[in-house]
Amino acid sequence: MKRSLMFEMLIIGVVLAPFAYLLSSWNQAILGGQIRILVLYGLAALFFYFLPLVMQYLDSQKPNADFLIRSDKRIRLIWSAYLSALGFILFYYVLHDSEGESIPPRYLGVALSLFLFASGNFQSNLHPSSAFAGNNWFTRSFEEKNYRQLQRFTARLFFWVGIAGTAFFLYFTESKLVSWGLIFIGAVIFYGIVIRLIRNIAASR
Repeated sequence: MKRSLMFEMLIIGVVLAPFAYLLSSWNQAILGGQIRILVLYGLAALFFYFLPLVMQYLDSQKPNADFLIRSDKRIRLIWSAYLSALGFILFYYVLHDSEGESIPPRYLGVALSLFLFASGNFQSNLHPSSAFAGNNWFTRSFEEKNYRQLQRFTARLFFWVGIAGTAFFLYFTESKLVSWGLIFIGAVIFYGIVIRLIRNIAASR
């Protein structure tokens, strides 16, 4: 019980870290047109805290609950860290934006690349029987061996593209290069999420 409470406090601390940064660096920019970013991020933080918590509860009711809970905690920490990194990016932009422009494409590229990096780690820690896998939602059955092979490939793809993409968007500033980088990142995400989901559904028929 004590360990579970400490873990929840850790997750909450990671998610709230960007808000601490925001308060410590407060300026009048927040009172301008970017307040919607803070509201949207706050709603996202609530959603991505409670949804994984529900998933963990569902896994705790399964026969292999002890194994799944350990995996679920790693997954929750991975996504909480991603959400925190995204919050730092958004709040840095809000605090340093003086013209009220839309979020620069480079920031979007970094956010998407970090998503791929987090998703790669997520896939590496995901068990097919976990509620996080969603196999019972979208498919009637699945071959665990085939699922794991595709899962490992997707995990490596997302992990390394995420690292390379983050370095790319942090280093390059030319708009044309950034645009091509966003197209490539979008294609990888489309393959990893949409195409993979279609393949899983087709394989279960």
